[in-house]
Amino acid sequence: MLGEAFAVLAAILWAGSMVVAAKTLRDVGPVRANAFKTLFSAATMLPIAFLMGEFQNLFYLDFYGSLYVIIAAIIGFGVGDTLLFRSISLIGVSRSYTIGYSYPFFAIALATVFLGEPFLLRYVFGAVIIFFGIVNIFLERNVAFEKSNTKGFLIAFAAAISWSIGTALVALGLRTINIIQANTIRFPLLFIFLFIISILRPSESRLNKENLSLLLLSGILGMTIGGIVFLFSIELIGVARATPLSSSSPLWAAIMSSFYLKEKITWRVIMSSIMVAFGTYFLF
Repeated sequence: MLGEAFAVLAAILWAGSMVVAAKTLRDVGPVRANAFKTLFSAATMLPIAFLMGEFQNLFYLDFYGSLYVIIAAIIGFGVGDTLLFRSISLIGVSRSYTIGYSYPFFAIALATVFLGEPFLLRYVFGAVIIFFGIVNIFLERNVAFEKSNTKGFLIAFAAAISWSIGTALVALGLRTINIIQANTIRFPLLFIFLFIISILRPSESRLNKENLSLLLLSGILGMTIGGIVFLFSIELIGVARATPLSSSSPLWAAIMSSFYLKEKITWRVIMSSIMVAFGTYFLF
């Protein structure tokens, strides 16, 4: 049960990280916000690697394992999180985050086909419940499908696909390098990638002390602590189980956003979040 518990804990940490970061999106563009969040995560991983005796091993890592986790970070954290930030600015945390968490469908398929992980019938039952929870968001009558709303939904769905690819790739990398090594090498390179993109696509950003502090907290909660916890879960129970279990994150995000961001949460959003969380029960 330890692997399952780690997956749920990662879901809570990711929800907190996303809600905290969402507050900065009023002043900071999605790419730049993601870049600074990643920078702070990279800075915290270096001392962690040193304290755990992994720093000297960073110079002797398996090439293909390192390549997999780096590409996974660029696709999952880089592209996926940036897309979700953009979606949040259009339709809010609770809706975009719930839609984004359709990614277990794709992750399970990828893990079964390409990683050889077992596929059990109860996974389908849990995934179907999660699916209907997401469909429920689209049926919300008080959400007019204007251009911005439709765009927000589509971007959240694209984030889901990016996350699923990143999850499958990092599982391949973890076959030859460990969790601490993976996060220590991929976060600095991810920051460089995002920083270059933010320069090529400049946007107006007001990076004050409050925004920097929030992005620091977001990076530590989600990418550093949450990332390590989730990778431990993958090692213990595999991608096909760890990924759907982490789908309880929208429930926590909906609760947190209603209190912290004062976001209006409708009964459909609450019901969708509960359905997503309930669907994970059948994956234990």
